[in-house]
Amino acid sequence: MRLRPTLVVSDAARRMIARMYPEHERTARGHMATRAAVISYIQSRLDAMSALNPWWDDEPLRPDETADASAAIQYLRHANKTDAEIRAWLLLQRARYDIRSMGK
Repeated sequence: MRLRPTLVVSDAARRMIARMYPEHERTARGHMATRAAVISYIQSRLDAMSALNPWWDDEPLRPDETADASAAIQYLRHANKTDAEIRAWLLLQRARYDIRSMGK
């Protein structure tokens, strides 16, 4: 998926990125990372997350978990929650369930 987000990157963050990647081009004044260096840094972080291949990506939900998730999604949508908030809630519930089941 391709996205074109608008990000607000502070000067302090741009200086940190410039320090972490000395091979990238810097601004003439302030020794801050350029736009291309910031994009490269963010892309490298996203690539690292993709390489981790989290455990929940490959594991299908059981039928009772699917029913619970569907009911929760309907409830959260009715409460005007965003897709990001719903996704975060579902991941949190899955993690809580897995932690409880490890203790058994």
